[in-house]
Amino acid sequence: MKKRHYIRPMILVVALLFSFILPNSADAATITSGDLLNVTKTADVNKLVENDIANVSLTVKGTPKDSTFVRPNDVILIVDKSGSMSSDNRLTAAKNATKEFIDLMDLTKHRVGIVDFDDSVSSFPLTTDATAAKAYVDTIQLGGSTNTGDAVRTATAMLANHRTEAQPTIVILTDGAANNATDALNSATAAKMEDINFYSIALLGVNEDPSKSAPNELLKNMASSASHHHFVLGSVGLPDVYKRIAEEIGLASAYNVKITDTVSSEFEIVPGSYDNNIPKPKVNGNTLEWDIPELKSDELTFTYQIRAKTSTTAGKYSLGKTTTTFEDHQSTTYSLDNLNPIIEVLNPKPIISTINPEKGLTTGGETVSITGKNFLPGAKVYFGSNQATVVSETANEIVVSTPVGAQGTVEVKVVNTDGQFALGTFQYYADPTITSVTPAEGEMIGGNRITIIGSNYMSGAKVYINGVEAATQFSTASKLYVVVPASQIDGTVAVKVVNPDHTEAELANAYTYLTPPPPPVIQLDSLSANSGILTGGESIYLFGANFDRNVKVYFGDKEAIVNYYANTSKIRVSVPEGVSEGLVTVKAENPDGTFAELVNAYEYLAPPPAPAPEISYLSDPSALTGEQKTIYLFGKNILPGAQVFLGDEEIFMDFVTNSKVRIKIPISNQAKTVDVKLVNPDGQTAILVGGFTYTEPVLDPSPVITSLSSNTGFVTGYELITITGSNFTKGLKVYFGDNPAIIVSVTDTEIQVKTPASVTTGLVSVKVVNPDQQEFILTNGFEYTQVPITVTKLSVTSGPVKGGNFVVIYGTDFDKAMTVTVDGQEVSYTFLATNRIRISMPAAPAAGTVDITVDKAGAKASIQYTYN
Repeated sequence: MKKRHYIRPMILVVALLFSFILPNSADAATITSGDLLNVTKTADVNKLVENDIANVSLTVKGTPKDSTFVRPNDVILIVDKSGSMSSDNRLTAAKNATKEFIDLMDLTKHRVGIVDFDDSVSSFPLTTDATAAKAYVDTIQLGGSTNTGDAVRTATAMLANHRTEAQPTIVILTDGAANNATDALNSATAAKMEDINFYSIALLGVNEDPSKSAPNELLKNMASSASHHHFVLGSVGLPDVYKRIAEEIGLASAYNVKITDTVSSEFEIVPGSYDNNIPKPKVNGNTLEWDIPELKSDELTFTYQIRAKTSTTAGKYSLGKTTTTFEDHQSTTYSLDNLNPIIEVLNPKPIISTINPEKGLTTGGETVSITGKNFLPGAKVYFGSNQATVVSETANEIVVSTPVGAQGTVEVKVVNTDGQFALGTFQYYADPTITSVTPAEGEMIGGNRITIIGSNYMSGAKVYINGVEAATQFSTASKLYVVVPASQIDGTVAVKVVNPDHTEAELANAYTYLTPPPPPVIQLDSLSANSGILTGGESIYLFGANFDRNVKVYFGDKEAIVNYYANTSKIRVSVPEGVSEGLVTVKAENPDGTFAELVNAYEYLAPPPAPAPEISYLSDPSALTGEQKTIYLFGKNILPGAQVFLGDEEIFMDFVTNSKVRIKIPISNQAKTVDVKLVNPDGQTAILVGGFTYTEPVLDPSPVITSLSSNTGFVTGYELITITGSNFTKGLKVYFGDNPAIIVSVTDTEIQVKTPASVTTGLVSVKVVNPDQQEFILTNGFEYTQVPITVTKLSVTSGPVKGGNFVVIYGTDFDKAMTVTVDGQEVSYTFLATNRIRISMPAAPAAGTVDITVDKAGAKASIQYTYN
């Protein structure tokens, strides 16, 4: 079939100008009649077996003989005006394209009519008046649902009386699913049965997939052919589709094309395999008929499937007979008969169900039944590459006498006379034999290699000695190499060989496990040392004979650790801890239970007494009363668990080494010197007489103030003052009253500070506090005074006697709690900043100069102002 694509606006024209022709099969039979029509029939296989399917393709291609002849057409344009046509301005695009179509039509030859529809149908009759037809198009308005079936029937009725010489044609444009798809398809089928040429245009959404669109599938089936008479696109580009249709109307290679394809009686058409063809053929038994009103230059491909009937015997058969009749533009009738491909029908392939028995002797001559089906008379049977003798045969069973074969599995092949075959399997076997075993004896521990001589051994054969599987290596059909397994008993035992096909041979009394000699007797002659301390741990050597690598050694009842095995006559042990002082027996015992002893050969000695502890010195031998500290005690022979005493008080001790411990000195409230005592766990003691001393702390002299560089200052603070005196210490604090001063510098005799601010005026005490909390107070040593204010200028120095004008007073240290008077009369003011305020001048009784006075808590400043 021709490939069909969803046509986008920018590629529409290009897409419509190209067609794609599928290559013909190698077995195609092609007949050409002049330059009008080319019919090709192919099958994808040339051989068929029962139930196999052949795909048949029938390709029809028109080649116009006279492209200048235009056959008159009576064309009905069906325009969808349902509500969905409002999307993307589709109706407007459809109306404009329809009018362009009318302008492109050669109305000296053709006629055009219009059907517009929604849930109801309206129409404009066939005409050659383009102006009237286009005027009707302009009247089409959006409506309701999509009654496609009635629209097609209306168009069909309008074409019932088409001109005899004219080809009736319908062009339908719609974007929505029909109200009743079955009714719409039936109406199109009825129209095509009236030899009406049927074009369809599916107007889909931009993102709508044509292959999944039900409206598009419906319109494709409504068209005269899917490849040539059906288009799918968006509303943009619709004029190009109409132009293509308008330009080709009346141009065709052939008219009233009827293809009659009759399949040979040896085959049957697979039901439903032709349903996807557009137009769909009429099928009657083994005959398919296609009716094509007109054939353009496009290539149409129709497909269906066939299979051989079960009653068909093997042989080569023509696929059938294909006859095509058609007319040219002058109504001359042509008829073509196509040669059909030849298809060979093969016999059913043979099948093997069972082979009984499934195994037999390698010498052959055994009767075997092969059951299955589709066996042909004269079939041959092979066991591997050797042909068997056929005793009897039917379609379902062949009885044979087996040929000679080799041990193992072989392929059984039944070959029919037509070359088809079926496969099965058969196993040849031969009983193995054992002639000899060499060598025929060995130790009970096994591990020695022997050779088994005999016959009919297979690769993968297993060997059992006294029922125990041995490691086996296949050599030849008459020789196996075996590693003898260990045995728990001595004596003569059987040897058995088992092939992978379960055939076996056993030779009794074939191999002897030898009785092992008695083990050598262990000897213990001497020790490298005959005494040691009771705690044990010394390394000594034992000398003797026949020591096993896993020998155990005992000192009395205590087992020693054997930490070195030199050889059978020398080992080294670590002596275990003794129970008590005195002599003990030393015993060496092998794993087999044999042992040797040296009575009272080793003496445990009492350990020497531990050395007494000593105290050498303390890392810090003193502390202040009220002080706690951690120090180190250094000495000798200090044992873990030792105790330390300061005087009579035990103190915390942390063992570090036998010459160093860490101790914590407790707090004492009185000065004193005490002994330091260390007691080891064994009771031995060391004393450092007067080893630690508590002393009273020595206080620095208290501070003294003799003078201040200035005894007064403003309440605003931050004035630099020098305090002179003695015993001043870095880190001290200075207070003016209760307020801390800012420390600038400190020496033993001088302190420089910046005074803190004060909320009130008057005398305050000055206090110096050293870091050791000793202090000195200079009572009423500093006086805070109010900051004086000043008035420096006025923004204006004169004004009218009636007053009312604003004057800004400039000065220093202004605030919001001051009083302002003009010639003794208090006035209100606006605080602007600490250096300016603003007043409104009051009226004056007469011209003259007056004082403006600012009073801040008794501090006053004045300036003169003149009334004009």
